[in-house]
Amino acid sequence: MRRAERFGTSVVMSEEEKRSSRAERFGTASSNEKAEEQKRKSRAERFGLASSSADEDAKKKARLERFGQSTNVDKAEEEKRKARALRFAETPSGPSQENGKDSSKPTQDAATVAGTA
Repeated sequence: MRRAERFGTSVVMSEEEKRSSRAERFGTASSNEKAEEQKRKSRAERFGLASSSADEDAKKKARLERFGQSTNVDKAEEEKRKARALRFAETPSGPSQENGKDSSKPTQDAATVAGTA
């Protein structure tokens, strides 16, 4: 169409003809999907990849079985979790407790120094 205009010949196309010519040039969505699938298959064959949707579904199911979303926890595991929660829920023995002494309480030496200053 542009070429015809460049060389001075008149081309009169209806909207339907314009759309059909554009569809022929660029393809339609359904043919693009088929072309994409064909490209993927040829690429998989070339590089030795197995990319069928059935294989992907099987992999997903196997992964789900292996790692699972199951909330079934046996009693031993539940007891371990409770013991851990109790162990870490107690007062922390961090920098506030050094050598068995609670450093949050001022000692007499610190009180006397603070009083004389």
